[in-house]
Amino acid sequence: MNNENKKMVFVLIAVLAIIVGGYASLISYTGMSTPFSVVMSQSMQHDNERSEIGCIDTGDVMVVKNKANATIQSYVAGTNTGYSTFGDYGSVIIYERSSNSNPVIHRAIVWLDWDSKNETWSSKELKDYKGEWYCSSGGTQDEDYSNLHGTLTFKDLTQSKKTVSINLNSLTKKSGYLTLGDNPKTNMSFDQASGIINHAIGYEDIRSVPIAEIPWLGTIKLFINGNTTNLSYVPNSLPSLAMSIVTIIGALFLIDIAFQWKAMTGWKFRKNDEDSEE
Repeated sequence: MNNENKKMVFVLIAVLAIIVGGYASLISYTGMSTPFSVVMSQSMQHDNERSEIGCIDTGDVMVVKNKANATIQSYVAGTNTGYSTFGDYGSVIIYERSSNSNPVIHRAIVWLDWDSKNETWSSKELKDYKGEWYCSSGGTQDEDYSNLHGTLTFKDLTQSKKTVSINLNSLTKKSGYLTLGDNPKTNMSFDQASGIINHAIGYEDIRSVPIAEIPWLGTIKLFINGNTTNLSYVPNSLPSLAMSIVTIIGALFLIDIAFQWKAMTGWKFRKNDEDSEE
C-alpha cells in the first residue's frame, strides 16, 4: 500500500471514529438508544405555510432526551420562571397514546392535580399565573386554583394568543399535563378536548423530551416516503436543506483549496530561499 492510500485509510478511520464516538456520546447524554425523532405533522409549526428555525416544523429532526434527565416545565410555569423552548414558554414533550397510535409531540400547558379523596381538580401553577383564565359552572366564573370545576378556559394562550377551553368533567380522573400544539390554525383545542387523548398526560405517559432541532433534515424521509401532503406545509424546507448541503460542501472545498495554496506558497518560499543562497 503506497503512502497516498495509507493516508486515505487513516482519514476514513478517523472520520468513522468521530461519527461513532459522537453518536455514542449523544446516546450517553440523552439517555436514549435512539436520540432522534422526525416530526411528521404540522401541529407544532408557528407558521402554517413555511418552516422556521427555532420552531418545530414538519420534517425537522428533533434530538430527544430521556424524561428522567430532562427539564419539564409547563407553559404556565414557564411564564413565571422565564423557561422557554422552541419559540414559547414551557417544555415540549413527546407522549404515548396507545400501541396502535403514533406518539404526539406537543407543548405541556398546565399541570392539573386530581384529588381522589375529595374528587377535586387543582393546579398550584395557576396561583401566580399572570395570564387570563377562569373556571365556569352554572353561569358563574371564578379563579380558585385549589378547586377547579366545570369548564376551564384560558385566553390569549401561547404565542398565537388562542382561547381554549376544556370541560374538566370529560377528563379521566388522573393528574397530568393538558397539552396543545403550537400551530395557530390547526390546533385550537387542548389535545384532551379534541379527541387526541382523553386524559391529562402523566409522567408515565411521557416518552421523551425534545431538546434540540436539526431543521429540514427529516424532509428527506418524507420525500422518499412520498408524503407530499405534509411537505406542502413547509415548501421552503427542501430548498433550504439543499442550500445547506451545497454550502457545507463549498466550505470544505474552499478549506481544501486554502491548505493546498498554503502548501504551494510555502514550497515556493523555501525554493526562493535556496535560490538566493546559491
